[in-house]
Parts: sequence; C-alpha cells; structure tokens
Amino acid sequence: MTATLAHIQQKYTLLAICNACAHTVELDVEGLICTLGVDHPVPAIRKRLKCTRCGSHSCAVQLALPD
Repeated sequence: MTATLAHIQQKYTLLAICNACAHTVELDVEGLICTLGVDHPVPAIRKRLKCTRCGSHSCAVQLALPD
C-alpha cells in the first residue's frame, strides 16, 4: 500500500530534501491536499519538487514526526 496525503495529514510532517545541496523545507500538507487531492500518493510528490536554493529537481520526500 502506498501512503497518500490522507494517510499523513494528521500524524506526520512532510519534508522535501534536495539531493544536490541538502536544503530541507517542511511542505504544506494542507496546501498539497487542496492542490493534488487527498488520494495523491506521497512518493509521487517528489516528481513535482524543485529546490528553492539551487534549482535542482533531484529532491527526496521524507516523513517526520511533528515536534
């Protein structure tokens, strides 16, 4: 089973990590749900990412427990 945005909405923080420069940002899960829908698979999000620091499209998505 692939995790969807609905699965992580209340339990996790979603991080985007640039593989080129290691820049890390917390993604807005609620905003992603509004744009992509609750059934959008989490692994597919990485294809849409672009690093705001170096411009690389080589980014990873990581689940983290909220602080």
